[in-house]
Amino acid sequence: MTQRFTPPEVKGWCPGLFAPMQAKDGWLVRVRPAFGRITAAQAVFLAQIAEREGNGLICLTNRASLQLRGFSHNNAVRFPELAVLAGLGMANPEHEKRLALLASPLAGCDPSCAPDTLECTTALREALCHANSLSALPDKFGFAVDGGGLFNVGLLKADITLQANEAGFWSVVCGNQKSKPASVQAAVELVIKLAEAFIAISKSKRPARYPETGKMLFQAVNEQGDRVEVPAADAPDSALLAGKIGQALYALNAPLGILTSAMLRSCANYARNGDGILRLTPWHSIILHGLPYPPHVAGMVDTSTNPILRVSACMGNAGCAQAEGETQALARTLAHGLKAEESLHVSGCSKGCAHPAKASWTVVAAQNGYGLICNGTASGPVMRFFPDDRAVEDYFIGTKLQERIMNGRV
Repeated sequence: MTQRFTPPEVKGWCPGLFAPMQAKDGWLVRVRPAFGRITAAQAVFLAQIAEREGNGLICLTNRASLQLRGFSHNNAVRFPELAVLAGLGMANPEHEKRLALLASPLAGCDPSCAPDTLECTTALREALCHANSLSALPDKFGFAVDGGGLFNVGLLKADITLQANEAGFWSVVCGNQKSKPASVQAAVELVIKLAEAFIAISKSKRPARYPETGKMLFQAVNEQGDRVEVPAADAPDSALLAGKIGQALYALNAPLGILTSAMLRSCANYARNGDGILRLTPWHSIILHGLPYPPHVAGMVDTSTNPILRVSACMGNAGCAQAEGETQALARTLAHGLKAEESLHVSGCSKGCAHPAKASWTVVAAQNGYGLICNGTASGPVMRFFPDDRAVEDYFIGTKLQERIMNGRV
């Protein structure tokens, strides 16, 4: 049987607060909280909105945003006004569009994170708000402020990143280029110049996807950069994704990035026993600080040994018109067949939105079955093809495990 992968539609944009997107299960809306943080009250607000106006499902994205699903068009159009009133977005749509900005989740509560990380993030946010020309950036173009610490420098992925150096100094990383350490002000100014250069150069490709673009942008602004290797790792050790990760620091992981309104409300209730803040990470975890005891939320992972922490999956054909097959249930089943060092991605199409990077195993839905890719991305070469999800399960849980035993690898 010949495998057939339908070429997916590449939209080239991401939904935003003022740009809801229609999906198979209704309209979805997205909030991008400042510094990746929401208060307990804001979490309860979002849970209520998800229940009342959506289908109750909330996605924690790989950009530390929250995406509410299943809205009617009218509810989606009304949502931005409610979100702004709740402090979950900028009233100016152009400012909101430009603030695709990640920050180290533990800034301010991890002593090993650069102490001026929040100051640096604030400076960059203000600069982005005032840089009107940057509204021309693609919606997927993103920035990050990486202060290191428990979450090592290099884990935050963006097109242009401010990375902490020695005390008080920051370097700008763009693709495979890195600037000399500079003050916060000088580093932020360079970020804006590089972003403006990206707009000015016709048909330039995003540095996050095409690292060589970084060299071209540095040359365009007459800045000397040093070549750096782009780290292969795109997620921290699972010990930082669930359970106790530091002094009075606890991580709760949303399996496959999916929360219910009840889960989010429960997280908010726990947060009130600490500093009242829910810290969102790009790795589907919510971090609570200051709790006197470990939190336990039904449906969320609170132990670092759970194999689902090494699994990613998109919504599949339940929520996306481009997906060719089911993904969520299949991903949860296949997780039990993973070895300790292996990762898994289950994708509804060859775009691989939920995990653009390589995984130990990638399963991709097609018109007539599922393809299995080893050590590659969702668009990589298929090593085996299966007629349906049951055949994938039989191989992954049964045959593959037996092959390992025979080869002495279990």
